[in-house]
Amino acid sequence: MSDLLAILADALRIALLTAAAPLLGSVLLMAIARLTGARWNGFDSTAAVLPALAAGGALLGLARIGHEAPDHLKLWMSWWGFGLREVIAGALVAYAGVRLRAGAGTNFAAATVAVYTLLSTLVASDWMLGQVPGHPVSAIGMMLTVEAIGAAAALLLVTGRGSLRTRRDMTQLMIAAALGLAYLTFMDYLIIWYGNLPSRVDFYLDRGTPAMAVLAWGALLVGLAAPIALLSLVEGERGRRAAGGAVLLGLLLFNCWWVAGGVAALLLGALLFVLLGLGTWRLMRREVAHG
Repeated sequence: MSDLLAILADALRIALLTAAAPLLGSVLLMAIARLTGARWNGFDSTAAVLPALAAGGALLGLARIGHEAPDHLKLWMSWWGFGLREVIAGALVAYAGVRLRAGAGTNFAAATVAVYTLLSTLVASDWMLGQVPGHPVSAIGMMLTVEAIGAAAALLLVTGRGSLRTRRDMTQLMIAAALGLAYLTFMDYLIIWYGNLPSRVDFYLDRGTPAMAVLAWGALLVGLAAPIALLSLVEGERGRRAAGGAVLLGLLLFNCWWVAGGVAALLLGALLFVLLGLGTWRLMRREVAHG
């Protein structure tokens, strides 16, 4: 029974992390655009989906039931404490997105970016390391940030939203985010492995099996090499859409590798992500239709 719960927990984490990334990134990009005066548009269609972040946080809290925590973290990582934190975080993001879409000014945008900066490491530790509580990754907040921004830019390109100028800017930002995620992940591995830190090396030993290596290389090739090649070989909107789709698929592969829940969790997580993606797409289309 415990093994089944762990599989379900890892599958939920894979699906929710991948589906929530473009929503979080859209709010961040709306805030940054409002704060800097950048003429980016097309991100506000995610407003209809943002309240689901709080529900996703509750589900992620239930996912904690499938994993044990060290004695000193049992209260902090309890399913109800974990879930409460994520519901609050999701509600804050949803509130910020709705306010920004409604025309909130630069002061609110600045406050949004500041609060996110303060809480990013805490939230990222829960979302990306909740399955291995106690394992430290110093850049985890930045890892979630670049994943979110890259996913939001990729979703915008796939859906064809925003002005041509916005899509061109997001193409470059998407590739930069993919490079940033690859760099941050590799540097964490490099520090642990070659720094001879045996207390932390098990994290990458679990992700160094042949099956996990296929996922890691797949994420690198599909999520980074393929988009660059597609943008170079296919001109115009077709190239941008294909590159955005490749980045989203690469992020899914990366999250499957990062969570490392095994084949069953990978397949179930991918299925749940597809279902969540279809639901998100329908809600976004309904939001646009009702303007």
